[in-house]
Amino acid sequence: MRDSVETRARILKTAERIFSEEGFDGARVDTIAKEAGVNKALIYYYFKSKEEILETILSGLFEDAKNMIIRSAENTPDISGDNYRELFDMYIDFVTKNRKIIKIAVAESAKDNKKSSVIMELGKIIVNAEIEKIRRSYNAKGLHFPEDEKELLVMEFFTGLMPFLAYALYKEQWESVYNISEDELRETLYRVYQKTHLAAHLE
Repeated sequence: MRDSVETRARILKTAERIFSEEGFDGARVDTIAKEAGVNKALIYYYFKSKEEILETILSGLFEDAKNMIIRSAENTPDISGDNYRELFDMYIDFVTKNRKIIKIAVAESAKDNKKSSVIMELGKIIVNAEIEKIRRSYNAKGLHFPEDEKELLVMEFFTGLMPFLAYALYKEQWESVYNISEDELRETLYRVYQKTHLAAHLE
């Protein structure tokens, strides 16, 4: 039983790497089998198709993101000053750890025939959690919660969530092209995030 669990996990981890390097459409089950050290028939024993392998990987990302949101909800920081830093680091750590899967998810979500995607679903849970935090923060201070919820949704998705996804996509390229360390890139991004997304909340 343990061997089965470990073999399935190895197949998923190998597929994750190959999908991120070659793209889902370009990846072949034969390659996954070879790299994972199993025969092709065994892959089809665990998964009906290449699409099911992808769905399993993306479902794992979605569940991990939901668990992160639950953890972050336990401590709702004020967005002023450096109080937001712990939550920012939690998000950065998450996208850094899952950057290969995020590359796959973003590539799949960008396809023209996608009406919905894991990125949009992730956006919903993260954006809604952020909006709820803002609502509680406003109420605690006796402030009126903004009536234009569409503006909040746009702000949270495009200036709140997307910078983290962009970090996952381009982190390594940025470090190489601009000769910047991971720590320096993270620190600089946080300062910019304060001046843009967090500042918009304080207006």
